[in-house]
Amino acid sequence: MSFSPFRILIFLLSLCPLAVGSQTKFPEIPASEVGFPLPYYSPVSGTFAEIRNHNLHLGSDFKSYGLNGHNILATFDGYIEEISYSKTGYGLSLNLYNPKYKVKSKYAHLHSFGGSLYDLELLRRAILLMGDPAGFQLKLTPGMFSVKKGTSLGKTGESGSGISHLHLEFRSEKGIINPLYFPEIHQKDTTPPTILSLYLEGDHLENPILLTAKEKTKGKYDLYTDAGDKFDLIPLTGKVRIRMSGFDFIRSRNKNNVYGMDLSVNGKVTFSRNFDFLSYEDGSKKHQFYDINRSSLAPPVYFYHMYEQSKNFKEEGYSLNLEDYKPNETLYLEVSLRDATGNKSSVFFTVVHEKNETETNRLSKNKQTGNKYNSADGKIVLDLSKTEVSGEGTLLLTEIKEKDIPFKIPAGLPLKGKIYQIDTKKMSWKGEGLGEWNIGYMPTNKESLYFYDSSIGKFQSITQRKKANGFSFKLTKLGYIMILNDETPPTIFPMTSLARYIELPEVRNHCFEDRYYVLGDTGSGFRTSVDLTIDGQSYPYEYDPDRRAIRVIIPKSLQKERPYLLLEAKAFDFAGNVSEPFVDLISTNGWGEELQASCPVIE
Repeated sequence: MSFSPFRILIFLLSLCPLAVGSQTKFPEIPASEVGFPLPYYSPVSGTFAEIRNHNLHLGSDFKSYGLNGHNILATFDGYIEEISYSKTGYGLSLNLYNPKYKVKSKYAHLHSFGGSLYDLELLRRAILLMGDPAGFQLKLTPGMFSVKKGTSLGKTGESGSGISHLHLEFRSEKGIINPLYFPEIHQKDTTPPTILSLYLEGDHLENPILLTAKEKTKGKYDLYTDAGDKFDLIPLTGKVRIRMSGFDFIRSRNKNNVYGMDLSVNGKVTFSRNFDFLSYEDGSKKHQFYDINRSSLAPPVYFYHMYEQSKNFKEEGYSLNLEDYKPNETLYLEVSLRDATGNKSSVFFTVVHEKNETETNRLSKNKQTGNKYNSADGKIVLDLSKTEVSGEGTLLLTEIKEKDIPFKIPAGLPLKGKIYQIDTKKMSWKGEGLGEWNIGYMPTNKESLYFYDSSIGKFQSITQRKKANGFSFKLTKLGYIMILNDETPPTIFPMTSLARYIELPEVRNHCFEDRYYVLGDTGSGFRTSVDLTIDGQSYPYEYDPDRRAIRVIIPKSLQKERPYLLLEAKAFDFAGNVSEPFVDLISTNGWGEELQASCPVIE
């Protein structure tokens, strides 16, 4: 018996699928050659593919417990491919590259390159001294700085857009890899993800159904209606969309993104997704994975699409098309969330394919012109013309009485006028909806728009502007909008409960003392400018947006002149309220021991 060369080739490829290695999205680096990026087993505080303002989080964050200066370690053998610095984004970062497996790891928000590669740190200082102090990006000659796995490459910090932590990414030729894909970076996690709710939407459901999930045993959840009744079965027909909201605890208190999800019908998996890899193109298309109008930024509580969503956002996908099943057929559904270690949480319910010949798809009574939506009284207009809208449904703007809202309005913020709920039916949008609220007069200084985000159960700020007859605003989420009168003053306190400003001795600045004072406001929001004096004289400061605090830098040379410094500060909000005066008596005792001759002279 003879075989053609073509059939022999096909047979060999079937035995060795990795022979076409160029097709795999993961590098073939052995698990034993990938190590942990820190000298201690740090918990993950931010996970892969979490929602950010403009894209997805394409790495993992590791806790440094507010301390700058921990060593960062090479995750594999390779060489430093690139170093860069910017005042925002990644901050000070480096790329480590392994040419054998064509994989790189990126370390961001660093304090310095003060590890084993001392010449690399000298290069950083020289570039900043001789070039643009605002930033640089430099490709290095391959092999110039070669390292082995476990080599110290630099120090953790908080440069760029983050408080002190290490951000780590893994990249292949085809895209970005979840760091938790590599076993050495697994978190020995024994806790399955938390399921919060399940959102059910169908072509023939008059209104979407939001069901609350309650855990009955580890990883097993029951569903309940708004009335508190247990949900087990529902008759449906046509296309059905299922979305699940939840998060994952790993080894810290942070609510993280999950690793994967599944939908099973009658024991067969009909949909599955892993957040183990994203192509470079998909890294900016979060609408493919999430209902972005219902998902939050922080804390991360996400509504996951349990179906494939179109990349162009033009059409809404679906989880199940019951027209593919027989009339009166019973379907047993399991909807699950998974973590990187394999722990799984699930909800179960039954769908009966009940063919309904009567069209029950009645849309909102709100007036609609194109992609502009009005409340029934015409007071609020939300224009989605400049957004990408998917789905054939509508946006709902419904007036709600204060006694019927599922939250409490904070004390000191009395309600002025009406409350409107913003929801959607069989549609979603990507981008900022432009809103107008006509109240018939110019709002006072204390009146502002407030938005209650339904996904996280908290008030969130929205972009707004006062006009002659009311407000204009921008909206990307669903929830409740209202006008409140701000009668509460802002607050200012020292950052004593968090050690975010503490540095390890090897990276501590011996010439200056940093003091942080946290600003807060329950009303219209605090201004970033404060009235600050030291010993009765105005003193400079800078606002730190990551900490929501002001940073006061005091030269330690003052210890020679004054045993104490009296700092006084007042904070202001946008409604004209002023905080109570805050006073901090700062002892300079002990500063003298750390003074060095190299410190600048303060006149």
